[in-house]
Amino acid sequence: MLKKLLHVGITGNDFDRMLERFKGFGLECSQVMKNEELGASLAFIHVGETMLELICHVHPPKGDYPVVNVVTGQKGAINHLCFEVDNLEESIGDFERNGAKLVDGCPRQGAHGRVAFFYPDTTEEVLIELCEVAPDQRA
Repeated sequence: MLKKLLHVGITGNDFDRMLERFKGFGLECSQVMKNEELGASLAFIHVGETMLELICHVHPPKGDYPVVNVVTGQKGAINHLCFEVDNLEESIGDFERNGAKLVDGCPRQGAHGRVAFFYPDTTEEVLIELCEVAPDQRA
């Protein structure tokens, strides 16, 4: 069962400019990190109980993992929607029973807990991520 919209992934070409622009809108960045596997810099900005995940690909991804290819191949400014769930396996089952196809290599460890992505062609062309937030990552 979906609990809430955890974050919206937004891609851009200039990480520092994106970060400064959103700070200029009065939003505070809670976390900046590099994801070497994706070849990306990431920043998380809280907006109420939801976050914006700013994503900027700074070098080619490392390795040939299906989830990396799906995330980096998603076009447009809004990259994905991430929903928080209580039980990742149960939620994956709910999605699969309704025709969604899990990306190979998922579930896996993400920035805030265990995550699973679904191929966009099985979720109405929207890249959807589910996240079971780790206890030490709860606000």
